Amino acid sequence: MTNYSELANGGITLIKPYQAGKPIEEVQRQLGLNDVIKLASNENPFGMGPKAKEAALKCVEQGNIYPDSNGYYLKQKLHDKFGYDPEKITLGAGSNELINLLFAAFVNDKVNVVFPEYSFVVYPMETTVNGAKAKVIPLKDYNADLDAIAAAIDKDTRIVAFANPSNPIGTAISSKSMKEFIKKVPKTTLVVIDEAYNEFNSGDDTFEDTACWTDEFENLVVSRTFSKAYGLAGLRVGYMVANKEITSILNRLRAPFNVNIVALAAAVAALDDTEFLKKTVENNTHERQRYATFCKEHNLFMIPSKANFVAVDFKGYDAQAIADKLLHQGIIVRPLLGYKLQDILRISIGKPSENDRLFTALDKILKEMK
Repeated sequence: MTNYSELANGGITLIKPYQAGKPIEEVQRQLGLNDVIKLASNENPFGMGPKAKEAALKCVEQGNIYPDSNGYYLKQKLHDKFGYDPEKITLGAGSNELINLLFAAFVNDKVNVVFPEYSFVVYPMETTVNGAKAKVIPLKDYNADLDAIAAAIDKDTRIVAFANPSNPIGTAISSKSMKEFIKKVPKTTLVVIDEAYNEFNSGDDTFEDTACWTDEFENLVVSRTFSKAYGLAGLRVGYMVANKEITSILNRLRAPFNVNIVALAAAVAALDDTEFLKKTVENNTHERQRYATFCKEHNLFMIPSKANFVAVDFKGYDAQAIADKLLHQGIIVRPLLGYKLQDILRISIGKPSENDRLFTALDKILKEMK
């Protein structure tokens, strides 16, 4: 039989397929459970906002028509809402696709990519696929060590990438520190800030809209998504802001009609639904504090989070066994074995009732395991 792995481009066979959080349907099917909650994939626990849902349902009737490949109305809404130049915006099927495109456009076997330890798994995957060398910089107290990252950049560094807030850890780099860092980076190195959890961090008084910095820093690229705070994970829509030349390069590479007609309509409406966004962020802020209190009361270490999830260190317990026990009670959380963080579980922040259920189950499990 032909060995097709030998025919595939070199980097592909060196990576492992992405492991997503378990779907509710899979757990119901495998364990015979009816009442299952998912606190594993950082989705919006309130679902889609009412305005986005209404727009999506209306648009379904136009499913036989190709979407606007340029996404005019969404780009215009982003301009009206945040001031971004439409000519500096690239739209994608979630920010993940846009990151893939950026790496495909700029990364090859003659360059290297720098990113913090425990970064979003897509950065090392895309680095490997495109044949580049990865420079992984250890964290400092669970935070990106900006001095060490700056020191690792050399003439061959094409991209330095951050998730801010980070995934799967949840910590965030302040706007002031990030701006000072970017000033040190050579213009031939792209600074990619992946802000999938941006809305959950923006309550900080010192927070600045980094996408607006692209006017000041020509090598800055900022990606955002509608998957988290806006509740559109299943529709797959995101955007990237960069200088016009980088944007032109990405638009040459992206597939025509890469964002579907329903996603485009829902995203436009979601940007207008300020009440839903406020409800989502306020719930997250309040419930995140409840997680901090629970962890303190149970002598667990919760890494300080600015996202819509918490990473909890269960050192002294078997974290994977805890995840399995929760699973059998119909509560899906995310082990981080793929990141070699065997003591840590990432738990998405749900609605109060979902968090209550998690706290009750976890309290009982920890007592049994003592």
